[in-house]
Amino acid sequence: MNFDETTYRLLRREVYAQAYRSLGDHHASEDIVQDSFLKLSKYRAGALANVGAMINTIARNLIVDHVRSNRRRPYSPIANEPEIATETPSQEHVLLHRERAEQVSAIIARMPEQRRKVFIMRRLHGKSAKEVASELNISPAAVDTHVARAVLALHKELSILEGHA
Repeated sequence: MNFDETTYRLLRREVYAQAYRSLGDHHASEDIVQDSFLKLSKYRAGALANVGAMINTIARNLIVDHVRSNRRRPYSPIANEPEIATETPSQEHVLLHRERAEQVSAIIARMPEQRRKVFIMRRLHGKSAKEVASELNISPAAVDTHVARAVLALHKELSILEGHA
């Protein structure tokens, strides 16, 4: 079953709202949405006269199943339940992040001056292409070209550093 992006977003929003109203749980609602589209995808293209009605019916049935299964199995903590992630990153994670930031800084420093300026203004300072173009006396298209080339250079050099090239 194929449908365009607009139709998908509309149906997804409807199914999520229906699930969330019934369950009040974001994660369970996301699961209902995913399962609904999975079940809908098994229908042959053109076999359904009203795709919206069918996905709502599928979602409603999945919601009922979810509620029934949770009534039968009340929550009971597992003996070896994994630890909950903390807000504080591990030292290893901090070091890896710092190393990556240094690599990115070095790659940006090696870029041609104009490309580096454009990239920093556009991506790091969040300025619009028009603002950057105005400040540097170049066209917005040139700004986009510089940013695209900078991003490509970053991806290329980082993949080489990671040994994927």
